[in-house]
Amino acid sequence: MTPREALRFIERRGAEGEVYRLRQRHFSVEVRRGRVELAEAGAEEGFGVRVLLGRRMGFAYGNVLSEQLLERALSVARVSPPDEHQGFAGAESYPSVEGLFDPRVEALALEEVEQRVEELLAPARDRGVEVSQASISWEVSEESICNSFGVEAEQRGSAVHAHLSAVARRGGEVATGMHFSAGRSLDLNFEEVGEVASTLARRSLGAKRLETGDYPLVLRPVAMAELLESALIPAFSADNVQRGRSRLAGRLGERVFGEELTIIDDATLAAGLESTRFDGEGTAGRRKLLVERGELRGYLYDVYTARKAGTESTGNALRNGFSSLPRIDATNFIIRGRGTLEEDALVVHGLIGAHTSNPVTGDFSVETRNAFYDGSPVRKAIIAGNIYELLESIAGFGRDVAQVYGVVTPSVGFSKVRVVG
Repeated sequence: MTPREALRFIERRGAEGEVYRLRQRHFSVEVRRGRVELAEAGAEEGFGVRVLLGRRMGFAYGNVLSEQLLERALSVARVSPPDEHQGFAGAESYPSVEGLFDPRVEALALEEVEQRVEELLAPARDRGVEVSQASISWEVSEESICNSFGVEAEQRGSAVHAHLSAVARRGGEVATGMHFSAGRSLDLNFEEVGEVASTLARRSLGAKRLETGDYPLVLRPVAMAELLESALIPAFSADNVQRGRSRLAGRLGERVFGEELTIIDDATLAAGLESTRFDGEGTAGRRKLLVERGELRGYLYDVYTARKAGTESTGNALRNGFSSLPRIDATNFIIRGRGTLEEDALVVHGLIGAHTSNPVTGDFSVETRNAFYDGSPVRKAIIAGNIYELLESIAGFGRDVAQVYGVVTPSVGFSKVRVVG
């Protein structure tokens, strides 16, 4: 059964439908005892079906698009509560987004992977540190969506990830360093991943305790992204706004952060990790201005929350796979700002525990990873505060822009932050 045949089956039963299809192949290798081993390889294909029956939404998923699968979705719809805001995306044109798919990733052979692993490991040997863990993974995907309102879209994608954890020793002292990177193509800089991790491990030897106090702070891109992912990005979700679970609710047009800060969510960013021509409902990907010089300019919507608010979807209904319903999330969450970065501060390369941040209040308490003050390594310290207050105290921005997860950010400096040594 084709997706269009499935829609006709659903429509003959007096309902409207949506069929989402995803096909993925993924691979990963790990370094064990100095040798490259294929740790995992897999493929999956499946369908997620939503039906709308009298404003009652039903969902079912499976590996085969069959009448049984469609009947399950219809059965769920019949017992679901009616909701006037339920609906599907309408037909529209989709943007051309550069760099979503690299055919070299699809054709990647194990021999070439071994070469990439060598690039990843070489800096550790050059710096005399041990590799405690290293891995490279890659995947290719094909996804499509169609619905009863004329939506019909498809796209291919690829992704490559590299990670290395290093251990430096001096006498009885041990220090660690970690770095990772991801991209859409094989042009990923594997050597840089190994170099950064190895250098951080060596530089972290001789770490000393930092006295508790207020310090100027610089968060490198990885640390900045880790904090924003958990403490801030959920606040832009229209679902959280409408449920009263966001401090940004009711504040459109107000200055909510420091005037230096601008935030953009851009699904059309060339080669962006979260770039897409269309979201999980078939709404076209687009660029959205969320914060302009500290002023809140918008939220992230899917079809449901947009209908509820009397506006349009921003194309931010994303899926974790064919077995999941669309959910609101950022695409490429881009941080920009004015001001020069001063390095005379506590410089933090990574955070531990950012996932425990409270996305409703913005409160966080995190432990530093690979931190340095005045160039000297610092033992793990605690940084506690509130993301809204933190973003009011921005002191400057670096030029080292990097994409980490779905966040595109430079290093960001802050004037005074409480640090518990």
